[in-house]
Amino acid sequence: MAVVAMLASLCACGQSGAGPVPTVAGTQTIVLPRADQPTVHRPTLERLKREAESSGRPLEEVVKRYAARVAATSSPRPTDFEGYDPAVTDQDVAIDGIPYAELVDLGAIARSEGISYEEAIERFGSQSSDSQVIGELHAEFPEEISGVRYVDDRRGLRVGFKGPIPDRAIALARTLPMEVTLVGGKGFSGEELRRAQETVVSWLRSRPEVATMTAHPDDETGQVKVTVQPKVMPDDAEEFKRRLQLPQPDNPYITVAVTLSAESVAVRPR
Repeated sequence: MAVVAMLASLCACGQSGAGPVPTVAGTQTIVLPRADQPTVHRPTLERLKREAESSGRPLEEVVKRYAARVAATSSPRPTDFEGYDPAVTDQDVAIDGIPYAELVDLGAIARSEGISYEEAIERFGSQSSDSQVIGELHAEFPEEISGVRYVDDRRGLRVGFKGPIPDRAIALARTLPMEVTLVGGKGFSGEELRRAQETVVSWLRSRPEVATMTAHPDDETGQVKVTVQPKVMPDDAEEFKRRLQLPQPDNPYITVAVTLSAESVAVRPR
């Protein structure tokens, strides 16, 4: 089973503010505090926010009007008939580096999350640039990355590595406008975890006693979590699990946990 780093304290090191945090044996954790990370500058959105406040109109409406003006002056497409919003379909329309289509999505997210449009932009507005950095991490360390996940309502990022934390990964993490926690020495990679999941799923598809099943990897713990609906619910759940004879992962840091369900879990063996 993968060893999960427990953050005991934050130790600032050097000018960067990043520091190793004491963890259980075999792991290494470095935290890049939010205060030491880059600050996001959005001058146009700040100006539009002031305009919204002074005019009494919602910021989302002001942003839409601005984007439409930008699209109207940069595109030959018609802009004057009802229901047509050129800013949504024009991929070149962006405000402070955020594509307008994403700003539209942020309005929907704000309503679904019950937060303001301003907060949605603050929390989720960097997703395009964040995705580029995350993509670079996966591209440069495909056999080392154990997992990447947002934490604290997307205000922070947690990145795990099978072995030591690469210096290049720290450099990339320093470009993100949020707190980043890097954990090394987890003992498994995301690719190994994915292969272990595929092996388990393939095996369960062949088992006649399985009605439906589902599986997903937990890149924090290195565990493949499996839920199985037996065709006949057994009296002895543990004995049923043993009879499944699930193949064990080659990597000892990866484990498989099985839960039985009396209800369908949707994926049927073929």
